[in-house]
Amino acid sequence: MAFTLTTKEAAAQLRLSESTLARLRAEGVLRPGVHYRVAGLGTRRPPLLWDATAADQALAQRSRRVLH
Repeated sequence: MAFTLTTKEAAAQLRLSESTLARLRAEGVLRPGVHYRVAGLGTRRPPLLWDATAADQALAQRSRRVLH
C-alpha cells in the first residue's frame, strides 16, 4: 500500500471530485487503511493520504457489480 497522494491529487488522478471521494468514503466504498489513511492531526477534517491504485481497483470492481 502506497499512501502517497493528497485528496486533491487522488481526485485528479481518479478523475473524480473531492466531494465524490468524500461521498464514497461515507458510503463505505473507500475504506480507511485500505484506500486512504489519516495523515495528521485533526478531529473534524484531518488531512488524508490516498492509495490511488487501491481506490481505482475498488471503483472498477464496484462498476462491474453495478453493470451486471
